[in-house]
Amino acid sequence: MHWTILGAGAIGCLWAAQLQRAGVPVSLVLRSPARFAQYQAKGGITLIDGTGETFCPMPATLAAAQTPIRQLLLCTKAYDSLAALESVWHRLSTDSRILVLQNGLGTQQQIAARAGKARVLIGSTTDGAYLRAPFEVVHAGHGETAIGQLGCAAARLPDLGPGFGLQLRQDPNIEATLWRKLAINCAINPLTAVHDCRNGELATVPAYTQALGILCTEFEAVARARGIVLFDRPLQEQALQVARNTGDNYSSMLQDIRHKRPTEIEQITGFLCHQADLLGIDVPHHRALLEQVRQLETATFRSRQHES
Repeated sequence: MHWTILGAGAIGCLWAAQLQRAGVPVSLVLRSPARFAQYQAKGGITLIDGTGETFCPMPATLAAAQTPIRQLLLCTKAYDSLAALESVWHRLSTDSRILVLQNGLGTQQQIAARAGKARVLIGSTTDGAYLRAPFEVVHAGHGETAIGQLGCAAARLPDLGPGFGLQLRQDPNIEATLWRKLAINCAINPLTAVHDCRNGELATVPAYTQALGILCTEFEAVARARGIVLFDRPLQEQALQVARNTGDNYSSMLQDIRHKRPTEIEQITGFLCHQADLLGIDVPHHRALLEQVRQLETATFRSRQHES
């Protein structure tokens, strides 16, 4: 069955290319005429992985098109997901299925509330990917994508064809998996954004390592109060291992700051701080980072306005 992908960032392009290469019908939804024209000039996505470069042609439409959508992969930035869904709502039917694949927490529940839990699957991926250029995606690290359904332990994996090149896992407790990814993102992303550093420096610069440890302690207190089991070892050890494994990478939050784009800080650290408020738990170091990243966003926004 045809898949429609809304969100042509790194993960969206990676999935689109893997679907096309597996012989599964797939198309993109692009939300501006300028972006659509840019894509039309290329005519497809270039996938760069261990096998070399593969050009994957596929059609694209604007959100306002009338073509029905039966299976939607929603992988926009978390702060944009509800608006993105509304932009194609007229193309969905009551039996359309939606797979949500994005960072942070909170918007998944909002989308499930808008569309109905029964037709929304939630994903969490550890695949590494980045855009070398628009619509040119590098599959930088092989991981897996856990897929489940909120409030349902028996959700089935979507049909992606036998030749689909990414590893999937059925997840009976996707919410806990999302919390684990949130824990790593809260520990790594804001620190790298504030210190303008690669992930690996969090494990080699003592001051950064100490700050990461404090963030992990605060996060664990919130997770315990929520009844969320994180990892089989302290969160600090897990986060430092991820930082080392991705040592040369720049976090998506730092890349957003450098490219003068909004970050997902509200869906990551902001979500954690809100949960801490509900539970009456103090998380001062997360709160301080939240404000620092907000200030960075404001500064980059003003810089962008000045340039324009």
